[in-house]
Amino acid sequence: MNKLLTISMALIAGFAALVWTGAGESSDPVLADREIPADIASRCAVSATGELEVCHQPEFTRRWVARTDRSDLFVVTNDLCQGSGCRAWLVEKSVSGTNTLLVFDKAFRVHESAGGYPVIESYTDLSATQGAYSRFEWNGAAYARTANRLVYSVDGAECGTRDECNAAAREALKRQQVDRAVKILENVNGVSWI
Repeated sequence: MNKLLTISMALIAGFAALVWTGAGESSDPVLADREIPADIASRCAVSATGELEVCHQPEFTRRWVARTDRSDLFVVTNDLCQGSGCRAWLVEKSVSGTNTLLVFDKAFRVHESAGGYPVIESYTDLSATQGAYSRFEWNGAAYARTANRLVYSVDGAECGTRDECNAAAREALKRQQVDRAVKILENVNGVSWI
């Protein structure tokens, strides 16, 4: 009798686990190599002259970031890509397959939001002294850019927007740091004198 009860409990627990995680899914969402969308997996490097270089087998890192009411979301990056110009992809995996929702720069942050679709903030180097932060939010049908902020760097350190950098230059002048103020004004406003 005890053996029958133990077997019955094990069958019930197994069935409950199957229903809880979904058919064929584990409790930890996984994006397999074969599930990476073709628009990501088939990318080849392009040289500075615009010619197609030899395609290398990419080494993708997949990180689960959110669960929506119909899918799991993963950020996919190619570990072989280093430096500026590298991309990341937000991939949605559902029972009907996988698709790419958003392509953004590899320097990024993910923030939780209502509805499961996270807010993505990415950073792009525009030059040695300029960069841009972009914010992408889910609008119910697709991701849309909702903010873009141009920032400046002086001596490798970000000083912020034009207004923030000009305020930093005024503060440097108050503290008698003329060299610092001039560097900021040169990089931000193109002014080399005070």
